[in-house]
Amino acid sequence: MSLSLFILSPLLTALLVFLIKKPAAVRWISLGGAIVQLGLAVWLLMAYFQERALGQTAQFLFEEQYTWFSSWNISYHIGVDGISVGMILLTAIVVLGGYLVSWKVEKLTAEYYFLLTLLALGAYGFFISLDLLLLFFFLEVAVIPKYLLIVIWGSNSIASNLHFWTYANQIGRAHV
Repeated sequence: MSLSLFILSPLLTALLVFLIKKPAAVRWISLGGAIVQLGLAVWLLMAYFQERALGQTAQFLFEEQYTWFSSWNISYHIGVDGISVGMILLTAIVVLGGYLVSWKVEKLTAEYYFLLTLLALGAYGFFISLDLLLLFFFLEVAVIPKYLLIVIWGSNSIASNLHFWTYANQIGRAHV
C-alpha cells in the first residue's frame, strides 16, 4: 500500500474544488474525496493488521523514502505505526463528518471546502511523516487553513482568532 495516496487524494480533491466553483458540485466532489479517504484509511487499517498477523515486526510499516537534500539529510520519508494508523482512521472519519455537518455553508462555499480539504491534507501528512522537516511542513499546511476557517467562518472571529494564535504560538515555542 502506498501511503502517498493519503497525500494525493486530498491534493487532487483540493485541486478539483479549486477549479470548480459551483457550490453544489464542490460539495459533492469534497464528499467523494472524503469517502475515498475513508476507504483508504479502512484499507490501511486492514493491511496493517494483516502485516502484523503475518509476523512483520518492523517499527514502521509501508515506508517510503525519497532523498531530497542528502547533504542535510532531508527526505520524503513516510510510514505508519499502530498509533498513526488509528489517527489516520480517526482523521478520515472527522473529515467526512466535517463535510457532512457543513453541507449548508453558503458563504464562500468553494473556498470553505478547499480550506477544509487542505486541513485534511496537513493532518494526513502529519500522521504519516517520519522526517522532522516533513512533519513540520505538514503541520504548517494544516495551521494556515485552520486559521482561515476560524477567522472567516468562526462564530466569534476576533476572540477565536486571538485564542487560536495564542495556542499556536505556545505550541510553536514548545517545539523549538
